[in-house]
Amino acid sequence: MSPPILLLKTKSTPTDPYSTLLTSHGYNPIFVPVLHHTAINADIVKRYILDGAITPNDTTTNNHDNPNTDNTEGGEKKTKKFAAIIITSQRAVESLSSILDDIKLTNPTLIPPFLQKTIIYVVGPATSTSLTNLGFSPQNILGQDSGNGAVLSDFIVNHYTTHNLTGDLLFLTGETHSTILPTRVPDKLRELLDVEVNVEEVVVYKTGVVGEFESDLRNCLDQLDKEDWQEGEELIWLIFFSPTGTDAALRVIESRESNAAYNTKKRKYKCCSIGPTTKDYMFQAFKRKADAMAKTPSPEGVLEAILSPNRVVEELVV
Repeated sequence: MSPPILLLKTKSTPTDPYSTLLTSHGYNPIFVPVLHHTAINADIVKRYILDGAITPNDTTTNNHDNPNTDNTEGGEKKTKKFAAIIITSQRAVESLSSILDDIKLTNPTLIPPFLQKTIIYVVGPATSTSLTNLGFSPQNILGQDSGNGAVLSDFIVNHYTTHNLTGDLLFLTGETHSTILPTRVPDKLRELLDVEVNVEEVVVYKTGVVGEFESDLRNCLDQLDKEDWQEGEELIWLIFFSPTGTDAALRVIESRESNAAYNTKKRKYKCCSIGPTTKDYMFQAFKRKADAMAKTPSPEGVLEAILSPNRVVEELVV
């Protein structure tokens, strides 16, 4: 039997890149859904798009070359409030997609210029690909090699200053996220440009733990206890994709680690974080150090993390 890797997430359809890559390297990926997501605050983002606050509407001006140009419509000045959007999660992309589908029904002419001209900063390649698939211009999707919020913050500051952007930044996010972007970007821009640039956070989805997650994880580990896949100590990796649900998962594995009845097969549980936010939360809330952290939030990043000989985790921020 191939060694198992438990991915604490819902398996993507029709194919999941984590499943594809890990299987090709001889692992048995097992998905344990942790979260369910509900879109919220769509009306706020929709109004910004309709008002031209993110990208000026082509129908309101004949000057489209300057991304910071204000518009007029019916004698009323339309202000471009935001220089760009920040998106760091697949769920935020899905929420934006639903908003655009809604606008297509009532204001279809607004969609092409919005897709063509909107600048979007992202943290990883998966988000970049999803936005490209929605129709956004690839050359305006930036920062996909950043891998984490700190690196993306520096990228945004550099791009903002070198391209003479003006206006605030719109951060479409979930309820649980790092504060690095909303604080570091304004601070650095204030220092460099002596201007106030606000990162406006709009929570576009809320997240809850699947009610049966803890029991599902326990049952999954119980089932693995009935199987053998290697001699000697058997290692089980758990991949954490979000702070949400971490408490339930750690309760399960720590109860097994402390119970001699579960140690007959010398099984050892290792925790790999998808990024620094989850890693730091794991330590700050539960004093458990992640055994590995993906350098990039991607299947390749996870594989590299669990294969790394020393599996060094960056120093925790406490």
